[in-house]
Amino acid sequence: MKPILSLVRALAALMLLLVAIATPVSTIAQDATPVAAQSIRVFGITGDVTLTVDELKTLPVASADVTFMASGEEQQHSFTGTSLLGVLEHIGLPFPEGAKNPLLQTWLVVTANDGYQVVISGGELDPSFGNVPMLLAWEQDGAPLAGTDGPLRLVVPGDTKGGRYVHGIVSIEVLNLDPAIGAGGGNSATPAAATPAA
Repeated sequence: MKPILSLVRALAALMLLLVAIATPVSTIAQDATPVAAQSIRVFGITGDVTLTVDELKTLPVASADVTFMASGEEQQHSFTGTSLLGVLEHIGLPFPEGAKNPLLQTWLVVTANDGYQVVISGGELDPSFGNVPMLLAWEQDGAPLAGTDGPLRLVVPGDTKGGRYVHGIVSIEVLNLDPAIGAGGGNSATPAAATPAA
């Protein structure tokens, strides 16, 4: 009986070894804890641009001390980064010269590495309207954002809840109601023209 048991154990060990050898490295890497990408994609009417954190750090630096509720607890943090509107202006917003309040027809979809998304209206960013000094932050309380929280976090001063403090940002899509604006010819969310009443 002992020789059969030893043979079964040896075969089981051999099978485990073969499975380990046959498992692709990419499958093993997928199971590893995600590491924050060091860039984000900005696309839509802005074209399609990838910006690294190092590139963002060349823009004017801004900071914000904020208080908001998250997971039922008050959070107080100091963030350092750059202005979200400044990033869009750096990339270039393709508004026609003389366009009337073009940011009021613009919105952004900010996406995190876990698929979480929020919408920001251009009117909130516009200095003539909402004038909310939103940041793309790379530092929280003096430390770089790391792991799945980094490399960037959206900071929305004035929000009393943390729902739009998106961490682990991977992309920002910039859309506009005018189908003639931008590299993509507008967006699929443009409302249909009203049909006159009969």
